[in-house]
Amino acid sequence: MLSKYKILSPILQQESGVLKVVGRSFLPLKKKESKSVPILRHYMVDSSIEKIINHNFAWAKGRREKPLYKFAYLTLPTGCNLRCKGCFAGREYGSTPTEYLGPFYSKKTLSKIIKFLKGHGAEAIVYSGAGELFLWPGACGYIDYITSRGLGMVIFTNGTMLTKEIISFLSKRDVSLIFSFRDTTSDGHDKFVGREGAFGKLLQAVEWACQCDMHLKNCVAAEIPVTNYNEERVLGDFIPAMRRLSIIPMVEEFIPGFLKTEEKKMCHSFLQARHFFEKAEAIDRRFGINHRTVHGQRMLAQPKCMRPLYSFAVFPNGDVSDCPVRACVYGNINNRSIQKTLYSKRTKQYLKSYQYCPCSVFYTKDGMQPT
Repeated sequence: MLSKYKILSPILQQESGVLKVVGRSFLPLKKKESKSVPILRHYMVDSSIEKIINHNFAWAKGRREKPLYKFAYLTLPTGCNLRCKGCFAGREYGSTPTEYLGPFYSKKTLSKIIKFLKGHGAEAIVYSGAGELFLWPGACGYIDYITSRGLGMVIFTNGTMLTKEIISFLSKRDVSLIFSFRDTTSDGHDKFVGREGAFGKLLQAVEWACQCDMHLKNCVAAEIPVTNYNEERVLGDFIPAMRRLSIIPMVEEFIPGFLKTEEKKMCHSFLQARHFFEKAEAIDRRFGINHRTVHGQRMLAQPKCMRPLYSFAVFPNGDVSDCPVRACVYGNINNRSIQKTLYSKRTKQYLKSYQYCPCSVFYTKDGMQPT
């Protein structure tokens, strides 16, 4: 049992490594009033996004002086202690993409990036994964450097390296955490990430974040890829449990673009994805949360991915691209400044011709089955 988890234990139970809503009795006794969808601080789509996107389209056409950004992904050459299926950086196979091969940013480079972001309206820097930030001994110093200069941080983490002391440190700064679940059972999660005991460490880290009240500030989210094999558990346990904990569930389709042929059988087709989100929305309505599935959607309560229109990514080798999956590389900050790179004709042309993000394109045709 999870008796030591003072916040999780009333809602979740741990028997044979299973995360579930007790009795699945998550329906409120009285009808809940409608409320807005909880938004993870600095990261998820909010009312500012449409304004930023419209501004950047106008900038690309020469009608504005400079672009605006919500945040930037600043990737690091950090290692990873897990081998998750479908890792977009290939860590599942022990490989590292060339763009991640480079030094940690110097304070001079980091200072220039921060100055550029603050001058273009950005709120935060995002550590997007492809490794585990807290494997790096310098992680807390890096976080303190960024947050002390007026930017927030959003951090994807598998939770296994977090201690109570580190989470206490994070809770006192402008930091949002996205905990990476891969299933709702210890067996399923640990098998997916390639490490025994990872699930228990993850739950403990979530508990510590809740004890520091980070979840009450919309600073805690839990991501999980939905598949043909875990859909029932995600709907019946994961979403209700996270809603009751005031943790934001980031349930997303398992993207087939990074998978082996055998693994693609786990993915939903377009129609299956639509039906999943319709079921998920019905569950959320019981909590007074209303949203609607949109064409090309791949994440609960979020529209199709349009992050390249309000963010960008920088890699250790200096490359600057549209996002961590690198559909378009704008240039390299080792060859010219970040401003010249992002003000280039290539960047403007990409914005003007932007359609679907590669991560959403798999779910844009009726009946499409990933192949």
